[in-house]
Amino acid sequence: MDSYNYDSTALTSLISTLEAKLDEYNTAIESIKTLKSTIESSNEWVQDMVKSPFISKCEEYLTYFNNATVKLEAHIAYLKKKNSVMEILEETYS
Repeated sequence: MDSYNYDSTALTSLISTLEAKLDEYNTAIESIKTLKSTIESSNEWVQDMVKSPFISKCEEYLTYFNNATVKLEAHIAYLKKKNSVMEILEETYS
C-alpha cells in the first residue's frame, strides 16, 4: 500500500537532476557564444567560404540549446509547483 504514497524526496531529487542539466546547457550555450564571437572577429580564416557556414551552424546550435533551456526551465517550474501542491495535499489529508 505504501507504493501509492507521494514521495517528495524522489521528485526533489529529479528536480535537482534537471537543474544540473540546465546548468550544463547554459554552460554549453556560453561556450558556443564565445566560439562564435571568436570566429567572427578572427581574420585568420584561410577560406572565407567556410567561416560563414560555420558561424551559421553555431547560430543553429544556439537556437537549439536556447529552446531546450526554455522548455527545461518551464518543466522544472511546473515540477516545483506540483511538488509544492502535493506536499500541501499530503500534509492536509494524511
